[in-house]
Amino acid sequence: MNITVEKLTNGIPLLMENIKSINTASLGIFIKTGGKNELLGEEGISHFIEHLLFKGTEKRTSKELSEEIDNQGGMINAYTSAEKTAYYIQMTSSSLSVGIDILNDMFLNSTFTDENIERERNVIIEEIKMYEDIPEEVVHEENIRFAITGVQGRSIAGTIEGLKKITRKDIIKYFKDTYTPKNIVISVAGNFDFSEVLNQLNDGIGQLKDESTPRDFNGEMSINSGEKIINQDTNQVHLCFNTKGVSNLDDNRIPVSVISNVLGGNMSSRLFQEIREERGLAYSVYSYSSSFDEGGLFTIYAGTTHENYKEVIEIIESELKDIYSNGITEKELQKAKNQFLSMVTFGLESSKGKMSRLANSYLLYGKIKPISDVIKEIEKVTLEDIKKVAKDIFDEKYYSKTILGNI
Repeated sequence: MNITVEKLTNGIPLLMENIKSINTASLGIFIKTGGKNELLGEEGISHFIEHLLFKGTEKRTSKELSEEIDNQGGMINAYTSAEKTAYYIQMTSSSLSVGIDILNDMFLNSTFTDENIERERNVIIEEIKMYEDIPEEVVHEENIRFAITGVQGRSIAGTIEGLKKITRKDIIKYFKDTYTPKNIVISVAGNFDFSEVLNQLNDGIGQLKDESTPRDFNGEMSINSGEKIINQDTNQVHLCFNTKGVSNLDDNRIPVSVISNVLGGNMSSRLFQEIREERGLAYSVYSYSSSFDEGGLFTIYAGTTHENYKEVIEIIESELKDIYSNGITEKELQKAKNQFLSMVTFGLESSKGKMSRLANSYLLYGKIKPISDVIKEIEKVTLEDIKKVAKDIFDEKYYSKTILGNI
């Protein structure tokens, strides 16, 4: 494992993994701020700023930022989640410096002009409207808001009404408060020169100064029970069934992932087979976990009909009760382990996958966890571990449902 951890002149960690066998490199800048870190009145501002960093600097227009990357055959993108915002590039090794120069420019010289703010505000409002026209998107958005009390349940994009109130002054203040050296991690993987990357970043984002003011963040969260009905004229009934999940650093995160895999992680999972293949009650059915530093939510989704949605809920509850009482089989456990081990392997076959792993490991643990440790954690999960976790998360006091459709 040829991994080096350096610090830029302003203290930003730089994680570097060299892969001589390829001719590409991926670099990402990760900021430890997202939807849950926004204060009252700031909802959606993290995502707003993610958009705005692509809209022009003192040196380049919006078109020039993307055009220089495209001219090199590279790719630049970004995303915002509840707990982080990330900007990343994928370039050929020979053009990596071009991508770094673009990112340096975006972080140090973005102008946030009134014209660009208004234009991008309208773009995000149209993005929200687009998702509002997709019932499956709406039910997930409303579900996490209903199932969680706390900032973790917020919409990443914010609301149309809230976005209209965000000013340029708000944007600049949030940017200065959160895009600070202590909140940033940079990760790069691929075929590149360590010293050249380090020097170029030091000359750029390494000059970023901490101009933040203290923020009154409350990350407390709780899991709600009950049922929320959203009456909407749709062809399907979309439902999310929830229970308690686990936090990012919980020792039970892998057992919970195993249970999710067994229930609705693939086409051979219990719910997919029973609901879709055996009874033909739904086309789409799956499960997933939403984990945060403070806790988590475990969700099962199905898209079915008005006539069948109650039967689908009964099947879900029956499977949860069975795992609560009996656990899972050795065959199911081994299948889930094999899939997780394959995912780890697949993720290491690209520079982007390696870059993301380095950053996510450092953001979670403050260090880079060796792949061998990750594999050991997967392999050591037992049937008893599954039973113990199931007794905790499949307690009916945590159950909630969000149902959207002609109810």
